[in-house]
Amino acid sequence: MLKKVIATLLLVGFASFAAWQALAPKDDEGEKLSSYEDLNIKEGQAEVANGEPYGLEPGDQAPPFTLKDTQGKSVQLSDFKGKKIILNFWATWCPPCKEEMPAMQQFHDTSGKEVHILAVNLTSSEGSKQSVSTFLKENKLSFQVLLDEKDEVATKAYRVMTIPTSYFINEKGKIVKRINGPMTLEQMETFASESSS
Repeated sequence: MLKKVIATLLLVGFASFAAWQALAPKDDEGEKLSSYEDLNIKEGQAEVANGEPYGLEPGDQAPPFTLKDTQGKSVQLSDFKGKKIILNFWATWCPPCKEEMPAMQQFHDTSGKEVHILAVNLTSSEGSKQSVSTFLKENKLSFQVLLDEKDEVATKAYRVMTIPTSYFINEKGKIVKRINGPMTLEQMETFASESSS
């Protein structure tokens, strides 16, 4: 009897794992998008994927882009010229992304006029655009969210391999810091208080 129970549990476990693998979000090449914990890439490491180094580095110019927000309005990075920006890449299915959202909202509420948050959702990995809007509403998030529907910005322009990944961009459009993994309120506040170099 005990052997049958153990065998049944193992079978259910394997079936669940296989279903999870089949349904896990994938990028254009069919590779599963990862959370930062999966690859364990630390800030400043020069990991290489598909011949390209992972992520952009401090000192790099932030690549320009145009994406639509959740209301369908086109937004360009250049719209924020002369302002500090936190450019965050995330998805609703990513637990570490959800972990940093309360701190991002708190920072937006207190410092949103000094530093603008642009949270770029990897919409190509989501079930639908509507699921993103539902997530924002349910979690009472009001910072600006952009939809990367064709994965043109995240993995192509910014070479993001794990999420969340965030870039702190100064008023001159230069990347001053890259954070792999969830941001803390302290990191965002430190960036807000730093003078441009």
